Amino acid sequence: MATDLYPTMVVATATMVAGILGIKTRISSSIFEVGAGILIANLLGIGIAPWLDFLGTFGGLILTFLAGAEVDLILLRKQARQSIIIGTMAFISPLIGIIFVLTAFTDWSLNARIAGALALTTTSVAVVYAVLSEYELIKTPAARNIIAVTFVNDILTLIGINFVQTSFDFFTVLFVLTLVALTPVIPKLIRRVVSSFGKKAVEVELRLVLAILLGISFFADKARLHSVFGAFVLGLVFSNSIQENHEILSKTKTVTFALLAPAFFIKAGMLIYVPAVAINYLLVLLLLVTKLTSKFAGVYILCRKWIPEAPVFSTMLFSTGLTVGTIVATLGQQLGYLSSGQFSVVVSAVIMSAVVPTLIAKRFIPGKQ
Repeated sequence: MATDLYPTMVVATATMVAGILGIKTRISSSIFEVGAGILIANLLGIGIAPWLDFLGTFGGLILTFLAGAEVDLILLRKQARQSIIIGTMAFISPLIGIIFVLTAFTDWSLNARIAGALALTTTSVAVVYAVLSEYELIKTPAARNIIAVTFVNDILTLIGINFVQTSFDFFTVLFVLTLVALTPVIPKLIRRVVSSFGKKAVEVELRLVLAILLGISFFADKARLHSVFGAFVLGLVFSNSIQENHEILSKTKTVTFALLAPAFFIKAGMLIYVPAVAINYLLVLLLLVTKLTSKFAGVYILCRKWIPEAPVFSTMLFSTGLTVGTIVATLGQQLGYLSSGQFSVVVSAVIMSAVVPTLIAKRFIPGKQ
């Protein structure tokens, strides 16, 4: 059967336009990609084709992998005490607040409430990096603290989604032990492949990374852990090696942000049912306000103690959410925890949390108040 090129053309054009708008507005192109997905599905009536479904799923896995690979373990160790305390509170406070709100104002199931709350606990690594880089703060002590806390927050979120409905067995234990055993092996394998096959047109090292990623994700699913958890842990295992080999990281990001990430966000947008958002717009706003206020209540005092030069600025950055939040919400829908309408409400709140706290944070840039 011949492939229908019309939806392919529409999606390709949308990714290009979203990228241009992201550059022009200095807003993450992911937001425009989700918006494009909403328009494609709800206005043009285009469904999710099998190729987009695959690329979107792959995109979610590799974004999760990169979130783990970006973790600076040395930085995390140096900032361990404050980053763990602030990051834990940045995770727990919105989790409790949002579960309370969903319990009080909705009839969602317990699993739906937990999955929705987990999606809204995150801090967006992408947004944090973008804001810190834009205002040339990335090398300051405050920035190092903020980045370390962001890592802790997202690690806890990705661990948390695995415990929404636990069903661990012998294969789970075997998978974890195998992953531990592979921890010292994988970096050596990467170095050997780079030294033997690096800088070749066939990009063997990049193929190796993608093959291991898909393999670990597959076995994580079989071990009754979620594939995104396997991808994130693998990213952590790779973090030091992949950061030593900047070319691999650069090539992986090129493939991801040119093709796979846009597919993931457009697919997520196409899953959003606009009538459900329109009917529940007050709930969307309530979830956003709850995330912002609970994060503020949970971490502001701690930020005043450990990031005194930028307490409000850092608190607002910890309130942002986008990539990991969308990944967790998508996983919640795939596992049957969130209905189409619930997913639409949660992702809409996640997207708004990428914009609103960022705008507030820009009024409290350290040294520029």
